[in-house]
Amino acid sequence: MTTHHRLIPPNGLCRALVFTVAMVAAVVVDGPPGIAAQHQALVAQAPPNDRFPAELMPLVRSLRDAGYRVLFAPPPIQGAYGATHARKKIIWLSPITVDLGIARHVLVHEAVHAAQGCPAGRLRPIGWSYPLPRTVDREMSGLLYRNYPHAKHEVEREAFMMQSHPKAFPLIAAALKQRCR
Repeated sequence: MTTHHRLIPPNGLCRALVFTVAMVAAVVVDGPPGIAAQHQALVAQAPPNDRFPAELMPLVRSLRDAGYRVLFAPPPIQGAYGATHARKKIIWLSPITVDLGIARHVLVHEAVHAAQGCPAGRLRPIGWSYPLPRTVDREMSGLLYRNYPHAKHEVEREAFMMQSHPKAFPLIAAALKQRCR
């Protein structure tokens, strides 16, 4: 099953949410039906590359230390900016996210899903929560209601919430270390 995020109209308080959600900000790939065979072969032979912007490398390293293969390449879902396949421990970050200025937000979103997917490959909430401005919370609730089945709301809310958290990198790194042994 794949999930898609749609662009929401910008306003001052939800700028981080808007730019991280632009069109299809993050996609969680649940299984092989969503990944073309040719893309699987390409991923299998592609060496890990470190063309990631330097400011993303601490989180990329944490993901790799947790056993994830992190690729700076277009995801297997057309139009997606990022994707996570928790069972196969693969994360994609599209290079265009750097030009769009959303690379950090998309990588954080996908890294949250990576931590949620440990240890068994099924997404489970970590339990993070922090207060958001009312406008952002309302926009996020609407986005979840319109685009996700109710069963996915909790994991997606957590991933969206962490995108703008000032301590996202160390919190995710600690969760990966604890959950992805």
